[in-house]
Amino acid sequence: MNKERALLITLALIQFTHVMDFMVMMPLSTMFMRDFQISAASFGLVVASYNISAGVVSVAGAFFIDRFDRRKVMMVCFAGFTLGTLICGMSNGYTMFLAARIFTGLFGGVISSTMLSIASDVVPLERRASAMAVVYMGFSAAAIAGVPVGSYVAAHTHWHVPFLAIAAMAALIFIPLMRFMPVLSGHIEEARKRNPAAQMLEILRSDKRMMGLLLMILLMFGHFSIIPYIPQYLVHNVGMAETDVPLIYLVGGLTSVVVMRVVGKLSDKFGSFIVFSSLSVLAGIPILAITNLSTSSLVIILLLAAALFTFGGSRGVPANTLISSTAPPHLRGGFLSLNSAMQQLGAGLASFIGGLMIADGPHDTVLNYDHVGYFAVAASLVAIPVALYIRPKVVK
Repeated sequence: MNKERALLITLALIQFTHVMDFMVMMPLSTMFMRDFQISAASFGLVVASYNISAGVVSVAGAFFIDRFDRRKVMMVCFAGFTLGTLICGMSNGYTMFLAARIFTGLFGGVISSTMLSIASDVVPLERRASAMAVVYMGFSAAAIAGVPVGSYVAAHTHWHVPFLAIAAMAALIFIPLMRFMPVLSGHIEEARKRNPAAQMLEILRSDKRMMGLLLMILLMFGHFSIIPYIPQYLVHNVGMAETDVPLIYLVGGLTSVVVMRVVGKLSDKFGSFIVFSSLSVLAGIPILAITNLSTSSLVIILLLAAALFTFGGSRGVPANTLISSTAPPHLRGGFLSLNSAMQQLGAGLASFIGGLMIADGPHDTVLNYDHVGYFAVAASLVAIPVALYIRPKVVK
């Protein structure tokens, strides 16, 4: 195994632990509310606290992150994330757990942008989509494992267990991280020629980079406006058994693991814009089908879930390849940190907008979910001309 591939696999493992830390929260909500004696709103605050913390530090990091070696940034941030996850697992009360989630988010928010910066620095643009696909396989693997593992833990052990297990796994990942992560400091000299404010102004001055941030927000609108409400809609409107809900993430995640590599190779061969725009159009089919679904069989539901993850979820590979291409190395870390903040903000805002559009029906059913589907499709289609605008001039 060459060092480049070993590094990308290490980054995928980091991505896996990073996403697992968030994914396991969803099926543990009842257990948290019972043990901490809190309301659903208080649990929502715990979930949101991580995103808010990650978003704030990502914006702050955009001013400074390019002034440091990416290896050191990753080491420090992943160590802080590991410690924060360990504290989550050792928490014995709501206040301590909330503080631990905020602390973990401070480091987790920078991890995502640093991973993309490292992949972009190490791999040339003509092979970058394939590299991004390897890194994003960690996300898909976490989607496979997160909800089923969380559900199993909720039924058989205690909520402390997954956080302690993730912290242990993260500690082990430091072994390949220290071995395969190179020093990446070639961008520092150019970055330090400017003060942090000038660095930020240069990032914001580019129309393409601003459109890149808009592309990330539209990508979140086209996906996360519907995702949080799928389980409730399928269970109460469509008639899916609640015990079958983890199968959605299992099937969708397995499909994504297979498809991500294909999407990466196709993006390198035909261009990230072509692949992104094709996936955005195709994603509209399962989005509209799921949000307008009536009573249906489990097989049909799982096929639609697989299509949604395949076409919708894998768009992140060509999208992030396009976005990363808009920044030179000395601005890349700061820009991608800002992009990470937009991702956090976009996902949260998309969920909020989706929540405003739906209404509670009788017997816990969801009303107007089809409207959310139309909104998601519209955002996906608007993203296509935005992606066209930021497409590099010289690509395959």
